[in-house]
Amino acid sequence: MFDWLGLGELLAILAALVWALSTILYKGFSHHLTPMQLNISKGVLASALMLVTLVITQDFAIPTQITSWLWLIAGGVIGIAIGDSAYFAALRNIGPARTLVIESLAPALVGIFNIILLSHYLSAFAWFGIALTSVGVVIAIKPAKGLPSVDNKHYHVGVLCALAAAICQALGMVMSKGALNNEEMSSLWAALIRLASGTLTVALVVAMFKSSDFKQALTLKGISGKHWFFVAVFLGTFLGLWLQLGAVKYTDPAIAQTIFATAPLIVMSIGFFKREPVTNKMLLGGLLALIGVGVLLAN
Repeated sequence: MFDWLGLGELLAILAALVWALSTILYKGFSHHLTPMQLNISKGVLASALMLVTLVITQDFAIPTQITSWLWLIAGGVIGIAIGDSAYFAALRNIGPARTLVIESLAPALVGIFNIILLSHYLSAFAWFGIALTSVGVVIAIKPAKGLPSVDNKHYHVGVLCALAAAICQALGMVMSKGALNNEEMSSLWAALIRLASGTLTVALVVAMFKSSDFKQALTLKGISGKHWFFVAVFLGTFLGLWLQLGAVKYTDPAIAQTIFATAPLIVMSIGFFKREPVTNKMLLGGLLALIGVGVLLAN
């Protein structure tokens, strides 16, 4: 059934789609919760959903080797706790446009870490697809008008945080692949261990330094539209992370990460149907990214 596409690539496309939808929903809560609170809230809720799903489906394919657990825990701490926090810090310092451009380095970084940590090499054809998709995303998300000026301090901090986010997310992805390569396990168990590790790390830091923020993150007190927050968690964190680990299980993490990187283009497409303005650069970038993904699927 998946001979023409590949199960891993299909799951990556679905992951990009649900992340794009959840991004639109999460945006409305960014002014009510701090980045770390948001990390805790979505992590706790999604972890609970994963546990319920594991019980209902009677999924007992839990990793049994300590090496697999270490890969997943390290991937969660680096990719989710540090990577997501650095990403949110970059957004605050240099804004989404600059952050997303720097984030487009993640697929290439995954390919490099894949070589260093797992000794796995991609073909030149696959690297061409990654490069084409990354360039397309950069062109599409680059704003048509000039960006707001940022003072040197915030600019340097923001750029460093965006780079740290790209590096940590790439490392987390490859570490997850290392665990999935190490032994047979379900992608849902891998997602739960990775998410719980990252969430617990952030929760301990917040509880230690600002207990009031920790309590609000758990209770969502004073937050309106909670049902939309639950929808965002279900789509972006529960389904999104599950699909991400499934994609990484069945295909190369660099290819999966490249497809994930097209999520901003899906957001733009949704905006198009809402009659939001579309520029020539967005169309050109989207076309290049689409061709790049096609190259990866053909590969």
